[in-house]
Amino acid sequence: MPPKPRATLTSLLLIALAASAVVQAKTSDRKQPTQIEADRAEYNTKANAPNVLDGNVSVIQGTMTAKGAHATVWATNGKTSRILMTGSPVVLTETLDDGSPMKATAAQVDYNLETEVAVFTGNVVLTQPKGTMNSEKVTYNMKTGTVNSGGNGQRVKMILQPKSGA
Repeated sequence: MPPKPRATLTSLLLIALAASAVVQAKTSDRKQPTQIEADRAEYNTKANAPNVLDGNVSVIQGTMTAKGAHATVWATNGKTSRILMTGSPVVLTETLDDGSPMKATAAQVDYNLETEVAVFTGNVVLTQPKGTMNSEKVTYNMKTGTVNSGGNGQRVKMILQPKSGA
């Protein structure tokens, strides 16, 4: 039986709702096993060739769940290097370290594990109790903590909730 593609998709959820407040995904999730399911899978035994998952793709790691219609997983030297999920839309949910829920939806999520850059594209909506952000594209560089959003001439829209008791 071929090995299952493994990756820490939790990092996909490390998105900022504002430049000064980076959302931290539940750190304990990264230490949990990754469960991957799909209606169909095509595993390629050639080095660096993509593995394809189709139909009701589900990736679960700890409190993090990612669901989409299709996923392509690339490995370099036997180690997962990139994951591209598409769907109608791709839906990511997770419980954050502070216990609050996080939800992200996008037409496509492309995570490069080597560069530690996650790119959400197509009607991106990020929601958590602190607020929401809508954009055509959100790019998060986990090494630098930089979040860039916008694209296709569309404006970024954010709604930030006031602090409790304010």
